[in-house]
Amino acid sequence: MQQRMVLLMGMFFWMVTAQAQQLDAEVMLQEVNKARGQKCKCGHERQSAAPALVWDEKLERAAQRHADDMARKNFFSHTGSDKSTVSSRVDKEKFVWMLVGENLADGYKNEADVVAGWITSPGHCKNIMNPEFTHMGVAVSKDGRYWVQVFATPME
Repeated sequence: MQQRMVLLMGMFFWMVTAQAQQLDAEVMLQEVNKARGQKCKCGHERQSAAPALVWDEKLERAAQRHADDMARKNFFSHTGSDKSTVSSRVDKEKFVWMLVGENLADGYKNEADVVAGWITSPGHCKNIMNPEFTHMGVAVSKDGRYWVQVFATPME
């Protein structure tokens, strides 16, 4: 039996963007891989550079579903309004994983700003820098407020 691990990190900001935000997947992947490509400190813990992530549309769809759910129901949590978890949302997209994780953010205006915010938060930073993650999908809610970043490593 294969073991699967779920890593969750969330953060909350009371800033709300004035207009809807659209995600540029290419920019997001570049920003995250730029961060992963250099050593950093996540809190007090040193992190080595990590290999680049690959964008995955299934993970993007799982992220989009959760971002839009939070916007529709006005809540901020790793648990969906239907009690879903990052792992169940990824499973629903038929991504067969052995490691999965999620970062959340509220109120950022663009890809660079949200990645910079995640990097300054130790738990989020550790998810971004985790060399065991190989794939990523990110989405922003249709109202531009909630950002969801889903990481995974496929089952071999």
